[in-house]
Amino acid sequence: MAIFDRIKKIFSKNAPEVAKVAGAIGADVAHETAEVVEEVKKVVAAAAKDAEKKVTAAAKTAEKKVTAATKKADAAVTKAVKTADKAATTATKTASKAVQTGAKVVASRTAAAAAKPAAAKKPAAAKAPAAKKPAAAKPAAAKPAAAAKPAAAKAPAAKKPAAAKAPAAKAPAARKPAAKKPAAPKADA
Repeated sequence: MAIFDRIKKIFSKNAPEVAKVAGAIGADVAHETAEVVEEVKKVVAAAAKDAEKKVTAAAKTAEKKVTAATKKADAAVTKAVKTADKAATTATKTASKAVQTGAKVVASRTAAAAAKPAAAKKPAAAKAPAAKKPAAAKPAAAKPAAAAKPAAAKAPAAKKPAAAKAPAAKAPAARKPAAKKPAAPKADA
């Protein structure tokens, strides 16, 4: 037990020094812990600020994108409304022109239809004297045989203009050659 007594003596002798060292170590650990806590607080505060900045930036970016998308959609809707308005205006103008053109066509056809009977009457009146003029050539066929030959030669020339005339003029021309043909065989006899 002498060993235990010896250890007791050494411990008793060194106990105040060990207590001082332990106290110093405890104080040092407490100081270091306080510094670490302060560092952690600073790091957490910086991280919170950084996170807040990132969240704010993300919110601003999202807001800008929403605003841009809203403006783009508004522009697209406005453009679509303008396009539809232009199309409706163009269609209305086209329909109006078509109606006006149709009205003009109907009016012109009506006027043409009204003018046709009058025009048909006028040429008939003008062609009637022309038909009478070849009838005056009948007395020329009654001339002597020598004079009948030149009249027979003129008859085909008279037929060509008569062929160009209306059908009403052809009927009198057809009668003339019938009268001249008998005259021509008589001259040969």
